Amino acid sequence: MVKYKKLYTACLFLNLFLLPLSTYGVLAGIASYFFTETEGVVLSSDRVRVRTGSSYVDEAQIEFTYSVDDIQYVSDIVSLNSRLQLKNRTFSVEELKKYGAGKKVKVFYPAVYPVYGVLEKGVKPSTLLMFLISLLLLFAGRTFKSKISV
Repeated sequence: MVKYKKLYTACLFLNLFLLPLSTYGVLAGIASYFFTETEGVVLSSDRVRVRTGSSYVDEAQIEFTYSVDDIQYVSDIVSLNSRLQLKNRTFSVEELKKYGAGKKVKVFYPAVYPVYGVLEKGVKPSTLLMFLISLLLLFAGRTFKSKISV
């Protein structure tokens, strides 16, 4: 019985963070399928060092410009999907090659808020995986809770 209580507590604690974040990622990714598309140009594409806690990691910083209703916007949001912050996977050389300075790109933006333009739309597989794991933990926690009260 004590074992099930610890497992229930672990599932509850993990889901406290994982479920809201993964749900936001899935919903934002789904909403991006309804964004309006326009043409844009990449202004800069650089490798930058970002402080994460007590260490630094390399990330790709991509800035692009686009025009909506004769108003010029600048954004640096590549995707609305959340990223897993693994030290050796945050920097992608492929992103810098794909979005090199001066390249023409497709920009997607919500019709109501054109200031939030993104380069990639949709739900990433890692976001779906996090969502499925959180659902699995949710149902596992319910199972452990029912075994505690027996």
